[in-house]
Amino acid sequence: MQITFREIESAFGIEEKILYQWLNSKGMPAVKANDQYYFNSVEVLEWALKNRIPLTPGALKLCEKGRQGKDVVMPALQSGGIYFGIQETSKEDIFSKVLDLLPLPGHLQRPILKDMLLSREQAGTTSIGNGIAIPHVKHPVVLAGMEPMLGLFFLDHPVNFSALDGQAIHTLFVILSVSFKGHLTLLSRLAFCLQDPIVQSVLNQRNNPEDILAAFQIAETASIPN
Repeated sequence: MQITFREIESAFGIEEKILYQWLNSKGMPAVKANDQYYFNSVEVLEWALKNRIPLTPGALKLCEKGRQGKDVVMPALQSGGIYFGIQETSKEDIFSKVLDLLPLPGHLQRPILKDMLLSREQAGTTSIGNGIAIPHVKHPVVLAGMEPMLGLFFLDHPVNFSALDGQAIHTLFVILSVSFKGHLTLLSRLAFCLQDPIVQSVLNQRNNPEDILAAFQIAETASIPN
């Protein structure tokens, strides 16, 4: 989906001069044709996450055509689950544990899925800071015939996931989607929720699952574009 200069301004709630700063100083991806800038929603989301640009409901709307007004994070997190006490200390062992814990359909071959998760990590985990990691924007694990699933895993020992900010990871989100569009929608909405101070607090304190789900419910309500 191609987005115009003015649509980006409106979506992020910024002035023209700020957008030019993003283009000229922060490497915001865009294509210039006939003296006009055009943007791709996937590239914009990836850039915003890497550069810690706050997402807005308007920015999410660019990636969520047809999904306005629907909860996305909550049902996926309830489906995937919240898990504490992950003691493994290597990526391979962590993803083996992740696949043991996720309530996956019986027909899925876990060794193949594990290879897919490890392969995705080679593209780089996206860290939102403070040791919290979410999947890469452009590398979804797509599984047809199942509902989107979001798993939250608290690691007992911080592990190096080659995050962009160099911090070891102690809180990991894993997304399994039914399509690339579904992955983008869920990931963008998750990233928005993770900006919320209440969500950050319950994750840092490792509150009980009920408190965590409630915090995401409140944050997601604010994320749904009007």
